[in-house]
Amino acid sequence: MRLVKMTQEEFDVIKGRMIRDYAQDKIKVGHWQEGDAIDLAKETLDNILKDGVETKHHYLLDICKDIDKVGFVWFNLFNDTIYVNNYLIYDEYKGKDYEINMVELLEEMAENLDAKKVNLHSFGYNEGAIALYRKMGYDITDVYMSKKMGV
Repeated sequence: MRLVKMTQEEFDVIKGRMIRDYAQDKIKVGHWQEGDAIDLAKETLDNILKDGVETKHHYLLDICKDIDKVGFVWFNLFNDTIYVNNYLIYDEYKGKDYEINMVELLEEMAENLDAKKVNLHSFGYNEGAIALYRKMGYDITDVYMSKKMGV
């Protein structure tokens, strides 16, 4: 497997899915209301990735196996740390260890970029991802908890 820089055209196609998925995650954890979520997700993504695939210190990469694109990953490099903002293994490739391979490729890339650490994020409901990251040697560094009141 390998990570390949995404073209602007590919990003333009993926961007809609990134916005939709981020909005759904934020709704699911109770941070945003359904009516506002798409606009807020789009605004967030547009603010962060002002220059698309050419945004400084941000990497938008296709995850490739042979000639197939099995997913994508977006991370940024800040203060010697890689922060994984988003990734997706496409449905037809799930369950084939591509997620593990992608994390291993990110770790290799971290070494090439002289990064000292890789930070992965998961929403709390995604217990499978959290278990995978822990199995790969990642420690939980922050936990946010919430409780709805008056419901």
